[in-house]
Amino acid sequence: MQIEKLSDNWLFERHSKQKIREWLRQLRYFYFKRAWGGHANDGDEFQVAFLFTDRQDLLNKIGQLGLTLNTIPDDFPRPVIGHPYPANEYNKFKNEIKQFTDLEQPGHSIIFGHKAFVWVYDNSIQITISGTRDDNRYEVTEDDLKVCIELEEQFDNLGWQKIIDKSLEKSVCCISQTKYPELYGEKTTVPNSTLPKAGRSWWQKLFGSE
Repeated sequence: MQIEKLSDNWLFERHSKQKIREWLRQLRYFYFKRAWGGHANDGDEFQVAFLFTDRQDLLNKIGQLGLTLNTIPDDFPRPVIGHPYPANEYNKFKNEIKQFTDLEQPGHSIIFGHKAFVWVYDNSIQITISGTRDDNRYEVTEDDLKVCIELEEQFDNLGWQKIIDKSLEKSVCCISQTKYPELYGEKTTVPNSTLPKAGRSWWQKLFGSE
């Protein structure tokens, strides 16, 4: 059975409905993403993604963020699919961008003076904010919210409002007007469904069981 919403009990376990509503009223680009929970080993975060069209457009937009994508040499060792590696050995490999395998993923970065996690997907650049206060990447605080608001001012300067990747709203963990209109002032009912337990987060995929 497809889960279309998180239960109230899970959604408001760490942050009250009023607090989340306050966050949503202040954010224009970023979404609040509630952890899936269970064995997913993920955490709460603020997230936004921006669309790009091709390699040059990607390089241009990464540059506008003040970042540079490192090149991966042809002869640089790459992991063999299906082959197990100890953590210390696997960490020596570089994370390549799927459609441009000669380019390394940005990963942990500094954007306009703020810590962020940046990851390039098929046609979008995803930016995640969490752990600003104490590097606890599983929690979000008012400090993370402040970073998002400051970054949104920079996105305004870049004129990026029209290239926000709305596909993030398909996730039940993404607290958007699409799936949770009641948090934006529209009436609906949040089902008290059982918290889903499935999947592995991008954080776990990248760093193992951390």
